[in-house]
Amino acid sequence: MAYNLAKSLLFEFRHDENRYNLYIVTMTMKLADLINIDARSGPRYRAIADTIADAITSGALSEGEKLPPMRELAFALSVTTGTVARAYALAAARQHIASEVGRGSFVHLGPPHSRTALSAPGGQDAPDDGIIGMKANLPAEIGQTQRMADETAQMIAEGGAARFGYLPAGGAMHHREGGAAWIATGDYHPSADNILLCSGAQQAILGSILAATEPGDLILTESLTYHAITAQALMLGRRVVPVEIDHEGLIPEALARACRGSRVTALFTVPTLHNPTTATMSAARRAAIAEVAAAQQISVIEDDIYANLTPERPLPIAHLIPDQTYYINSLSKAVAPGLRVAYLVPPRDRYDRTRAIVHGLGQTLPPLMADLGTRIITNGTADALLAKQKTEIAARNAIAARVFELTPRQYNSAALHLWLAPPDHWRATAFAEAARLRGVAIATGEDFMVGHPDQASRHVRLCLGAATNRSKLEQGLTILRDLMAETPIETQALA
Repeated sequence: MAYNLAKSLLFEFRHDENRYNLYIVTMTMKLADLINIDARSGPRYRAIADTIADAITSGALSEGEKLPPMRELAFALSVTTGTVARAYALAAARQHIASEVGRGSFVHLGPPHSRTALSAPGGQDAPDDGIIGMKANLPAEIGQTQRMADETAQMIAEGGAARFGYLPAGGAMHHREGGAAWIATGDYHPSADNILLCSGAQQAILGSILAATEPGDLILTESLTYHAITAQALMLGRRVVPVEIDHEGLIPEALARACRGSRVTALFTVPTLHNPTTATMSAARRAAIAEVAAAQQISVIEDDIYANLTPERPLPIAHLIPDQTYYINSLSKAVAPGLRVAYLVPPRDRYDRTRAIVHGLGQTLPPLMADLGTRIITNGTADALLAKQKTEIAARNAIAARVFELTPRQYNSAALHLWLAPPDHWRATAFAEAARLRGVAIATGEDFMVGHPDQASRHVRLCLGAATNRSKLEQGLTILRDLMAETPIETQALA
């Protein structure tokens, strides 16, 4: 469509003596043809800036090439001028473009480390030398890497040949029993014969979406949430609509309103140490959410992968409405991320359907991982590492509280991440880009926003476990604190 528009506009200006207009149309269409906003997750302005970065890397845009005026590009892409202005500001912060008053914006290649687009929202940090990683939400290194290596070696020595075949769909019974022991808390004791092993929580989420919904169905979730749910739903042809949240997470009244007038099929929620805000629902809030879900007869996909990190694990929503809930837990956040071992407890009447779907997505997971996960749960290694992880994360939260002078209400000492608002003179996106140039990788609140809301999130998420040690963490936090006191320079990108 953009190509046809370009042809018609070029024909219109063919006999026009105003070559400036012809030049504008040509360069606008060249950049517009490269940009596919709908194919990229996240805010539209970021999709434009990321496309500029990719085009520079591929050679489609070269040093010194002039970019179209913001108004022209906005018209071509059917977005607002403000969206393009923010995209150009982000590209300038990345040192991909430079602007000159009266002349416009041009491709300008900055330092080598800034020439490529940033990693996926909330994902692994780029392997740049010297970068302090605070973007990937990983457990802290407390010796689990060596311990996992030792346990694996011992396990293979005891009977390695049996661990390189296929697992039964959903995992063997002893794997499920291990999962049941890991999940159990208080009065919540799911039966081993209703548990499925998955290759990480993302596979469990994907399997739950497929089991609970059909193409075109509507899924509700927190207005800020784990980015994978929106990406997976888009890939599967489902719609995701945000629900208002507060300091405890989902607001029951807002959930009820969202269900009125729409045929809602499922709800995705992270009720404990919510990603990214760290909010944890009280027992009363969970009961209210369960009441709305029961009344509306919607399935609940409950991502509870951070729950084991809390001092006293709250009862999950699955305990209240087990016949409607797909409950997910894993070893990745509490023990080691490479242990791609997750446990999914679907509604009992959906067990066979869910097992077939999960099996079709990748035949459960490798027996070596399933056996290792079961082994460390059974012999107490998982609990021992979890206890050390809790101590380390509490210490890292204390460092962050001291550096930023936070009060206890501004963070959760059990969380792997910190939800922080830079001063008013900083936009979150500009702050994250400036931090990147200072050697610290963080995620912005907009990376977790559902849909394209009118008002952008002003927060950033800092992951406290990813830094290699406490000293490196404090170094990164101090860089961010000092950066907050500075004034951003963005005006050159908006000239």
